[in-house]
Amino acid sequence: MTYDIIIVGSGNGACGFLSHYLEATAHHPKLERVLVLEEGEDFFDTSDITHQNNWTQSYAEGDLFKLHNASTPDGIPIISGRACCMGGGGSINYTMIHESSQWLTKHIGKTETYWNQLKEELNHKFVRNDPENNQSPVTQHIVQVAKSFNFEISKDKTCNIPNFQEGNNKLLHLFPTQFNLFGQRTNSGVSLLDWNDTRLKLKTKCRVVKLEFSNLPGKQNQCVGVSVQYVDTGKTESFYLSEQGKIILCAGAATPRLLLPYQDRLQNPEIGKYVNDHILLPLGIYILEKKIDATSRDVYIPVFATTIDQAQEGQRETVCCFDFFSGNLDKLLFIVSHLYLAFLPNCFKKVMLRIPGLFWLTKNLIRWRIQGVNLMLNLWLRLSNLLRGGQNLHKLDLVTAIVKFNPAKEGYYSSNDSQIALCFFSEDENSSVNHDKEVAKRVIKEQIKLLNKLGKQPPLLIRFLIRCLTKIPYKEEQVDKYVDMYSKRFLLSEQHLSGGCLFGKAIDKGLKEPKNTGKLNGATNVYVADLSSVPLPRISPQMTAYLIGFHVAKMLCSDNQ
Repeated sequence: MTYDIIIVGSGNGACGFLSHYLEATAHHPKLERVLVLEEGEDFFDTSDITHQNNWTQSYAEGDLFKLHNASTPDGIPIISGRACCMGGGGSINYTMIHESSQWLTKHIGKTETYWNQLKEELNHKFVRNDPENNQSPVTQHIVQVAKSFNFEISKDKTCNIPNFQEGNNKLLHLFPTQFNLFGQRTNSGVSLLDWNDTRLKLKTKCRVVKLEFSNLPGKQNQCVGVSVQYVDTGKTESFYLSEQGKIILCAGAATPRLLLPYQDRLQNPEIGKYVNDHILLPLGIYILEKKIDATSRDVYIPVFATTIDQAQEGQRETVCCFDFFSGNLDKLLFIVSHLYLAFLPNCFKKVMLRIPGLFWLTKNLIRWRIQGVNLMLNLWLRLSNLLRGGQNLHKLDLVTAIVKFNPAKEGYYSSNDSQIALCFFSEDENSSVNHDKEVAKRVIKEQIKLLNKLGKQPPLLIRFLIRCLTKIPYKEEQVDKYVDMYSKRFLLSEQHLSGGCLFGKAIDKGLKEPKNTGKLNGATNVYVADLSSVPLPRISPQMTAYLIGFHVAKMLCSDNQ
């Protein structure tokens, strides 16, 4: 059996692509056969973790959340992860914000009007209640604190999903929560399409290991199929395309990796370049006021802040984003334990990145250690309550934040092994200035007072333990030491790996022929429709990934409109 479309990966790009493609070709004279190949498990085997109460457990599941072999060019290991399940990153992340239409026009093509219209068309497929209605007490608290430090709520949104605004500093972006009152995930990328469509066949636990190109004269650059390996049995199999069939690569970081062996054959040296991920710095943990009740849906608070760092006139502008998390430590445990992986010794992390079982064991050991800290916090709370003669014990709710931003330099995929080089905290070649360090120091110092207004600092002993391990600052004078040590020992990414097959470099923008949009330069029927096709967006890229897949499908189906 042959297929008209083979899609590698089932994440955000694939869901965006299929949501348009299946709809646009529903009445096509020839019933097309579409095969989706996913390395991870299917949605129904993982939804009890990724979509039920305390979905953060997915970060601790070795089969769902895996680590890249990422480091700086100098060999400092970077904790950089990826989702490995049906739905991809959309099953464990859910921040909803679009890059600006100006940014999309610059990097992908088309006009700003086109992107504004496409956002509206895509957004209608999502559950998108007005985020300014029915805010939880914690969300209201974050908004009120940020407003007191001159942040404003952004009004630029499409169908209640916010858009990033060019040139606007100190903005709050409220996005529709995808969680119900019980903390259960109710909607994700897999909700965008009907997986029971008779044209669609999904194969999970199926890793694509090779693209097969034709050996016929004149067709050497035509992909005829793919070779796969089943991760549970180790068996191999090949799937083939029809004469006019197409390969759509939506495998995230695996997309450039699959294409690198064909770089010379396709005469496409741009494959594997311009790679990046957000630098992520964990910030302080605070205790919420008793009157502010954190609900089960507040683990990831549906509001984040952006500021623009620009040290001097004419210098590089950096967008810095703050995400907020809250709840009791039992709810935050899996997220916090993942963040604290970064604070392990570099020599140990290098080994852990190559041994999946060691990653799982280490994360759980950290989690058990944090549970010990949780026990100490609760004992302190009980003792304080007892000394005050209290009868009712109030539950201890915490709030914390992270800051993330784009590194100044882009990285690359290594062609010799599985390593990805990310240029975090690299010094400028023409001076001793470390742009990333300067940005991190300035933005944390500027917002440290805001952070300290989120809640009460932990007791001195707990704060001492946190700072001994991490150097996370609670005062402005502690920031420089934290950033200096972090840049050498504690590197962590936001799991937003982008680039490697950019529009206008490795793949076609489709400016001359719309149906070539996303086509790999040098190949006749291979397309890219995921985040590897664009430089790293300045904000959380999930909606950008959906939009890219949606855009490529719309252009491929342009004759059917």
